Amino acid sequence: MPSLGEIWRAFHGAWRLLFLDIRGLADFDGTRSGGLRSFWAIALVVPVNLAITAIDELGPSADLLPPHSEAWQLVGTLAAWPLLLAVIYGLVSWYGRPERYWLFVATYNWTQIPLAVVVLVMVVLVTAASNLVDLNDLGAASGGSAVVAASAFLVAAALRIAVYAYEWYVAWVSLDAGVALPIIVVLLDIVSGLGLEKIATALA
Repeated sequence: MPSLGEIWRAFHGAWRLLFLDIRGLADFDGTRSGGLRSFWAIALVVPVNLAITAIDELGPSADLLPPHSEAWQLVGTLAAWPLLLAVIYGLVSWYGRPERYWLFVATYNWTQIPLAVVVLVMVVLVTAASNLVDLNDLGAASGGSAVVAASAFLVAAALRIAVYAYEWYVAWVSLDAGVALPIIVVLLDIVSGLGLEKIATALA
């Protein structure tokens, strides 16, 4: 189990990477044991994901979406997390950078915590906007509520792009394997998320 000091250093490193400071990598333990300890980040992400699910269910947008099972999606996320990293290990080895793998794992795992908080903010923004305007007829919305809702949607969209950009940067600096591999990492993350949503919907 990681110490509080290790967790704090990881958060500090994630913050420095946010400002494109590559020296933030030094705050992560890139050894095999450090990479394995970083999986404790899952325990910190789960409460945030539960909050995201709870807030998402409060919005009227839930009535517009197909039936889905949040419980199955949460379980799937926990199962897919290490599976995704196993697939990435194969890619990293194929690229000839296996010595960077555990640094990537530690960096990826710990940065998932602040990223989950950003997603929580996005859900709050979208849910609040959904309560201000009718999602079935956005074009007809007008007045101050429409402006606030549109602004919230735009901020949420910008945050989504920022999340993917940050994930790419984290993979880029930690793997040091060029541009293509970090892009593949982000695409795998996106595809796995969409796949889990489909599976959760099918099991609902």
